Amino acid sequence: MPATSPGPAAPDSSSPPRDLPSLTGYRFVLALVVLVCHAAFISSVYRDKQLHDLLGLTLPLATGAVASFFLLSGFILTWSAPRHEPRRRFWRRRFWKIVPNHVAAWLVAVVFLMTTAGTTGMLATPTDVEPAPALANLVLVQNWVPDENYYVGPNVPAWSISCEAFFYLLFPFLLTAVRRIAAPHLWRWWGAVAVAIPLMALVSLLVSGPTLYDWLPLNGTQLWFVYAFPPVRVLEFTLGILTARLVQEGRWVELRRPVLIGLPVVAFALVPVLPATFVFGAALCVPLALVIPALAGKDIMGRKSVLRHPRVTALGQSSYALYIVHYPIIMIVRHVLGPDRQFGAATGTLLVLGIVTLSLLASHLLYRYCEAPLMRRYARPRPAPHAVPATAGDPYAPTR
Repeated sequence: MPATSPGPAAPDSSSPPRDLPSLTGYRFVLALVVLVCHAAFISSVYRDKQLHDLLGLTLPLATGAVASFFLLSGFILTWSAPRHEPRRRFWRRRFWKIVPNHVAAWLVAVVFLMTTAGTTGMLATPTDVEPAPALANLVLVQNWVPDENYYVGPNVPAWSISCEAFFYLLFPFLLTAVRRIAAPHLWRWWGAVAVAIPLMALVSLLVSGPTLYDWLPLNGTQLWFVYAFPPVRVLEFTLGILTARLVQEGRWVELRRPVLIGLPVVAFALVPVLPATFVFGAALCVPLALVIPALAGKDIMGRKSVLRHPRVTALGQSSYALYIVHYPIIMIVRHVLGPDRQFGAATGTLLVLGIVTLSLLASHLLYRYCEAPLMRRYARPRPAPHAVPATAGDPYAPTR
């Protein structure tokens, strides 16, 4: 791998976990990419078919962003994990981090679908509420059923939270296993997992199933297997864990900026000639995995980073709220405007910008009045008598 020097080592494991604000800012960038794809392409707001098809190029960017979320989740959890944290404490923190926002967005989507018959004119969006899929979506087990009625709705982005719930369940065991890998062997394991990710995209080509959407060149079971099935997506999460270990051991290598930018660009350019199953994360996942330690290295070494700007990190803190709440907002806006209405380039772009603004506002409110207070109240360790108050470096802060 092209490198200039060994990567920076993490602080000693006996010290408090160090914040990585650039990765918090990066979370906002990823969430924004997903939001723009859904608002501009999935919403079908543009009348010009050529423009709409061109915006379809945002789809592999959005699926790559979700893969980056999975990688980032494994990396950050490993980086900030206390050495001897009880499993129940970890699971409690994760529950209060993801479930309240998820339930709030689920309620908005379900109420909308039940009261309006769900007419939105959007691609790949449910139009009604079926009790069994809705309940599976609520309790985050929808991805275990190879049926689009389950893993697609009612709040479509929640499919990835179903994957995350599985990752969190496994994380204490995965972390223990990865910590037992001898440092000289970490790169070997990293390479094996990195190869397994595109290999799953090839394996999915052998899966038969029903036609799902006329605009999607793979069947419904292939989509479920390569995109939603948690045991397949856990590979990305595991790659994030291994990447963090490599950085912690000082064994990561710094890549030059042209390489960090060029590899994802080349992978994106290859998407049209790769099998369709590679569109859903596999094409961009490994190149984007190289970006995370580069950003983390800026914080470790104290280098300048625009992602570390306080306004960007504030947006990053509410990125999960943005990710989980934006889709119901798009559904409501499209219904109010008229599901059959489409717009010219100028008007459509103003509409997309309006959706983005409304989603940012809603996510800020959801983070400030739901996620952050509940994390402060329930996700911190219960203090022992006469305990010293938590410091600013507390790893249980709501930004984790």
